[in-house]
Amino acid sequence: MDCSEIRQGFRTGGIPSGPLVDAHLKECAHCAELFGDAATLGRRLAGVEARDADSVKSLLASTESLIAREHGLRAFLRSRPTQMRWALSLVLPAALLARELLRQRVPLSELGVLRVVAGLLLLGAFVLIARSALRPPPIERRAARVGSVLSLVAWCLPCVFWLVPEAGGSTDGDFALRSLTCFSYGSALGAPSFVLLWAFDRGQRISYRVVALGAGLVAVLASLLLLLHCPNTQCAHLVAGHFSIGLVWFAAVSIAASWRAS
Repeated sequence: MDCSEIRQGFRTGGIPSGPLVDAHLKECAHCAELFGDAATLGRRLAGVEARDADSVKSLLASTESLIAREHGLRAFLRSRPTQMRWALSLVLPAALLARELLRQRVPLSELGVLRVVAGLLLLGAFVLIARSALRPPPIERRAARVGSVLSLVAWCLPCVFWLVPEAGGSTDGDFALRSLTCFSYGSALGAPSFVLLWAFDRGQRISYRVVALGAGLVAVLASLLLLLHCPNTQCAHLVAGHFSIGLVWFAAVSIAASWRAS
């Protein structure tokens, strides 16, 4: 008879007894304490172990259920390493930008140096924001606050074009229709990048941090695409048709997040 057999006897719901138990208790002071006061301590410890075992079994069953549901394309995508998911998230935006460059609706020579520089800064910001969105969620409050600031910066970044001296061009055509056309075009081409972030995110429920950064990505990508697509540089048009995309997407994801939380 040893200590493990004594504990197993308590786990069965009874109190171990017999000559072998008595002989062991004479040699083991620790086990002898389990039998004091009508074996109260031994029975209590056995009950705690049983509850712990049940909770472990429940946790394992829940984990196995989650693993069983992980199948299909999204499960494959979110299981890729972080660096690979980050690189894959940039493939589609790069293809869309290359398409606009090849179409040459707005030749680079007509953009001006400052607007090209501003576009390159936005492109670098897009890469950093995508990387931040796909990294593991921050644990420290300060790190989480940095993510919120980064989201805000992403929504506001496209407004850099408003400050470029070349802004203020043609006013021909229907202002409302032109602005709505650009807004729809930029949103439609930026939306797949938002969906990619959802597909690559590893959370069971997509977090507000991810959708906020996703809205920022749509704003930045849409502005880059419209920079190469739309020749109209009138300030009012840029605000209504280009810069408003980030604000509208942010409002949409905020409303959706509030609705899900309620």
